[in-house]
Amino acid sequence: MTLNHRILRLVVAFAVGLLAALGSYLWITDTERSSRRTAEEGVVLAAREILRESVGAADIEISDPLERIRAAGKVYIFPTETGWEVSGHYRRQEEQTWHDFLMTLDAEARLVNLRVNDDDPDLAGREPRISVSE
Repeated sequence: MTLNHRILRLVVAFAVGLLAALGSYLWITDTERSSRRTAEEGVVLAAREILRESVGAADIEISDPLERIRAAGKVYIFPTETGWEVSGHYRRQEEQTWHDFLMTLDAEARLVNLRVNDDDPDLAGREPRISVSE
């Protein structure tokens, strides 16, 4: 039995095109996507303010899911059962090295836990919800 490859190619190309069109249509008409993005932006903006208050410096440079700086490293925002987890990096103006952080927030974007990789001795004693490693 011989196959007519010309017809088979047309059928496969049509099927792939139809699947791509259907996927694009579902992506564009997803109304929850914009509301999820808005919620994530609000959480990241709240995390920035919490980080500035926790570190005690208003003039830090932050690499987070809204403004990723590639030289700092990867950043994430992840929904959990009880709230959010946001990871990123920060550095003070006079420093060259980036300090990574992982922040756990509740559903109302309030701080639950903040883990930072920083060698600042004053940072560890500021608040009990902050854990510092070097």
